[in-house]
Amino acid sequence: MDISQCPRCRTRFRGEVAACPIDGEALVRVQDPLIGRTIAGRYLIEDKIGGGGMGVVYRGRHQVIDRLVAIKFLHHRFTRDPTSRKRFLGEARAANQIDHDNIIDITDFGETDDGLVYLVMEHLQGRSLDNEIGGKPMQPVRALRIAVQIASGLARAHELDVIHRDVKPANVFLIRRRGDPDFVKLLDFGIARFEREVRITDRGSLMGTPEYMAPEQVRHGEVNPSTDLYAVGCVIYEMLTGQPPFMGNMSEVLVKQMREPPIAPTRVVAGLRPEIDGVVLKLLQKDPARRHRDAFHLVDDLQSLLDRLPAVDLPQLEPERGGSLQAQRSASEPKPPEDSQVRPTVHVPTELDEWAQRVTLYQQMLMRAHPNGDIPGPLQVSLQRMQLALAAMLKLRGEIDDSARQLIAREDEVRATRLRIGGALDELARDESKLARSLDADKQQAEVAAQALQQSVTALARLAKTAPKPKRAGDRVSDADTELWQALHTQLATLALADAQTTQMQASLETGRLAWDDLRFQVAQLKGRLATLNADSSAAQGNTQERVHRAETELHVELERLVAEAENLAGHLRDRPEFATTMRSLGARGAKLS
Repeated sequence: MDISQCPRCRTRFRGEVAACPIDGEALVRVQDPLIGRTIAGRYLIEDKIGGGGMGVVYRGRHQVIDRLVAIKFLHHRFTRDPTSRKRFLGEARAANQIDHDNIIDITDFGETDDGLVYLVMEHLQGRSLDNEIGGKPMQPVRALRIAVQIASGLARAHELDVIHRDVKPANVFLIRRRGDPDFVKLLDFGIARFEREVRITDRGSLMGTPEYMAPEQVRHGEVNPSTDLYAVGCVIYEMLTGQPPFMGNMSEVLVKQMREPPIAPTRVVAGLRPEIDGVVLKLLQKDPARRHRDAFHLVDDLQSLLDRLPAVDLPQLEPERGGSLQAQRSASEPKPPEDSQVRPTVHVPTELDEWAQRVTLYQQMLMRAHPNGDIPGPLQVSLQRMQLALAAMLKLRGEIDDSARQLIAREDEVRATRLRIGGALDELARDESKLARSLDADKQQAEVAAQALQQSVTALARLAKTAPKPKRAGDRVSDADTELWQALHTQLATLALADAQTTQMQASLETGRLAWDDLRFQVAQLKGRLATLNADSSAAQGNTQERVHRAETELHVELERLVAEAENLAGHLRDRPEFATTMRSLGARGAKLS
């Protein structure tokens, strides 16, 4: 339904209303009805800052704590499908529960009465890795430092069974934090499956997702942690060389992803250390089993490579200035970690403040218009109803704000706990990854030992067939028989050694398996604690959001009553010459819709 607004008092109206009933001005159609609207009783939408195939992103402000946020609304073509809505909110919930420094914080999500599905994120100020690369190679040390952070965020997410599905430079955001001008934030985490648009440049070169898709993803649509790692390999390749490993139109790129080996980065850019090829080309293996075992494995390899590269002076960026992200991807002022304990209570002026002033002004004008106290009964009733409606709205607003503060306090408490558990989970999962790699090596050695044992058994059996028959006492033993018996003894010794090595390897392997089982048990315990924490948090959040929703619905009802009574009073006062100027300047911002 169309929404119109009075250009003088900024009151909004739905439906076929030609003129403002308060000041008589002709209404103007609102081009973007979301701007100026309040979502979930606390997020005031201020401006549109981005958009894509999946939806639109707006800059908003949390009115209770006066903090900028980014609000992403799912595109209406997805919201019409109940399954897509459910999946979107489910993925948002999963991403919300990761809580890792290198993944953008998703602080809230939900659905409005009129079917808008949204998620609320921290609002970042910085630049996308896509723009930072700009078709030019980056310094290797800088590229690898960025890659370590990408892999670290993925490691935590994968351990919690969350896959990104669309790792690419456009989904990597760089901000300044803790003195690091290249602090990584991964965007669109866990919800990229909804984005179907593929962007193509004017020259026909594919610049969308296919350039970062793993072969198994192209062939079968298979998505797992290894497909994310393949995409990281493509991103590192692009940072080092200025271009993805495979270029061309969509069909060409997809075929190359499945069949063509990439050119080594050192052959594209002169001067790169040859060790870099090993890590990048391992990530870009067509067979997932030949890539890194997991993201923790990749972090170790990248860090080891960084430690071997010479230190360089990285470019320092200018200090961040005010302003919002416009042409790039959304996201905001980073939330400092120490901010998790104490938040200021800030009073942000709202429509209710303006209505409180307006009710007082109407009362004053009525008393001036009727100094003898002869205010007509209907006008007195309208004024009283306005005062009652305003009082009810202020009470409801207080309930909404209290609920919002409870949510914030609960979110801070849960986030702090998640961070502690997440850190412990990372340590255990990193150890588990190293042990698993060691077990893989032990398995290979055990297989080699088993093969050696089998070869010794076969050789001994072959010799045994030709062994001489036992001689009688005093019979002369031939030189050939002597050599054969010596060979049998030697082979028996080799067999005994191979058997001992095999037994030792099997014992070591079993010890490693037990240690690995212990680590996995501890990891499972921590994941169970996280699951319980998240379930309790979701239930508490749902209850609080339901209270906010009921209060917000009641507030809108009272607002409608308030506007109706204001229209009655405005019609009476507008006809009096002494109040003409006051009525023309009287604001009614947000009177009809919020």
